[in-house]
Amino acid sequence: MPTFDGVGALQPSNEAGLRPSDDSTASGSSSLAELKSPSAPWKYRVIRSIFRFILRVFFRRIDVLNQSVLPTDGPVILVGNHANQFIDGMNLVASTARPISFMIAKKSYDRPYIGDVAKALCAVPVQRPQDIAVKAEGTIIRVEINEEDGTAKAIGLGTTFTKGVRGEAFQKGGKLAGIKGWEGELMIAGPPISDTELPLKKPRTPLNYTFTSEGCSFKLLPKIDQAAVFEMVYDVLGKNGTIGIFPEGGSHDQGHLIPLKAGVTIMALGAAAQGTPVKIVPVGLTYFHAHRFRSLAVTQFGEPFKCPAHLVEKYKTDSRGACGELLEIITERLKKVTVNTPDYASNKQLQTVRRLFQPDNVKNLTGKQYMAYNEKFVAGFEEIQDQPQTKELLTCVDEYMAEIAAAKWLDKELRLIDRVQIKWKWMTSGYVLTHLLITLLAAPLCIPGLILMYPVMHFSTKHALKQQAKALAGSKVKVGAYDVVASEMVKWAVTYAPLFWIFYTILAAVIAEVLITESHSSAVQAMEVVVPLAIFFCMPFFCFYSIRLSDIAFFSHKKWTVVMARNSPSGRRLLLRRKEVQRKVRDFVANQNNSTSNLHNPNV
Repeated sequence: MPTFDGVGALQPSNEAGLRPSDDSTASGSSSLAELKSPSAPWKYRVIRSIFRFILRVFFRRIDVLNQSVLPTDGPVILVGNHANQFIDGMNLVASTARPISFMIAKKSYDRPYIGDVAKALCAVPVQRPQDIAVKAEGTIIRVEINEEDGTAKAIGLGTTFTKGVRGEAFQKGGKLAGIKGWEGELMIAGPPISDTELPLKKPRTPLNYTFTSEGCSFKLLPKIDQAAVFEMVYDVLGKNGTIGIFPEGGSHDQGHLIPLKAGVTIMALGAAAQGTPVKIVPVGLTYFHAHRFRSLAVTQFGEPFKCPAHLVEKYKTDSRGACGELLEIITERLKKVTVNTPDYASNKQLQTVRRLFQPDNVKNLTGKQYMAYNEKFVAGFEEIQDQPQTKELLTCVDEYMAEIAAAKWLDKELRLIDRVQIKWKWMTSGYVLTHLLITLLAAPLCIPGLILMYPVMHFSTKHALKQQAKALAGSKVKVGAYDVVASEMVKWAVTYAPLFWIFYTILAAVIAEVLITESHSSAVQAMEVVVPLAIFFCMPFFCFYSIRLSDIAFFSHKKWTVVMARNSPSGRRLLLRRKEVQRKVRDFVANQNNSTSNLHNPNV
């Protein structure tokens, strides 16, 4: 990996693979030797190996799709959605051979542990306005918009626009935010007119907010000069490095992309205007129950693309317009590799529809199949969601979901019963006995490791839930702040696990000291040292494989208990109900005209 020099530039290494560029640049060309990308030094490789181990412990499986499209040489900007706080960065580092210099919030860069790792990975710190927002004096009682000339201004009560607040001035480029009950921001267009009047840029979307007569309190997001940051980025790209950025800003659990920040376009167009043949690679990070231990995830790379030549030229004279157009392109490219539903409820609804439609003979979808199905269903329902037949179907699915939730069943459990009956028929009893035996064999083997790791899991979860509540209280874009849970669990687990391993090592040494005396042979006495050391070095692997065995025991237990419960009154009733809803879903898809529906994909 490249390393920072005194001014934040990256020093390239001579070790790199070569691969010819597959297209010409928008603003020039480079020789193959010049396109060599920096290779990762030992420090980066060690951290990457640690990240991979941590992710293998936390996630049951991570599918990496389309990884071969990532260029092996030349400057690259990886653009990802931000669905799981620090886990997103770890995920990209673990699944990418190229060393990545991430854009990271200075707030995180300055934090212990996370900041130390960020510095080791040569991350580029970025000061975000929302991290240094200050509560302003007075209130805003209204926002006047002049539709004729496209101007706007804020009218304050008890405000000090000309004097500023806590050393921060109300200047052009700053923003007003934090208005209770409204998630938007108001951009300052120029210097204050008076202490109670402040010119604003006309909001791009209608200001759907009613100010009270007393006015609403607000915060000032100061304007920040990021010129030095961009110079560091251009340095990285100029030496064929890789920049990683999550242009949504902060992480969130909305279930869809939130508006991207324009900074990534300035990086790409600015570098291209300087003659750097930078490629942009969208990366979609999809998590299934991101906050849960041993969940699933998919990392999908999109096709690389370069800044269109006409936008590079336009950037030189109209940077704002060029950045806006490129931002739209990046947004559309990122949507193709991510899951995008209006809200969490809609996501859950469509996942149920997808599961009902899934062929009976398909046991489990691969990450590629899941993303293909998801793309078809989300895109298809966006086109036909207002049709009466669609609303009727979704109402039926909602009623079914409410029924199984009230009976404390899951749709995937009912699907398992249905699939086992179809696949095994008279051999259902053999299925039950097989998984019962697996449970009885695996459970005793995993229990010792789980007991040893229980304190780590307990304290890590406790810290994560505390941070979740804090993040939820301080954010207007988070639904349940589930995006911070996994990161906090991992951070504290990495902190606690070595401490407990050391404790267990000391405990083993004390026990060995008590049990082994001078009367024992020299070989037995050597165990006083060998046993504690073996426990310390073997503990990570022992705990890891205990977790893997617990997966086997848990899912086998789930399978045989659920299949056994099929004869319960609620099981039989809901299974018939599922078949009825499933038939409606499949008939609905089959009846859709190809010109208005993208739901069916015969290749999946």
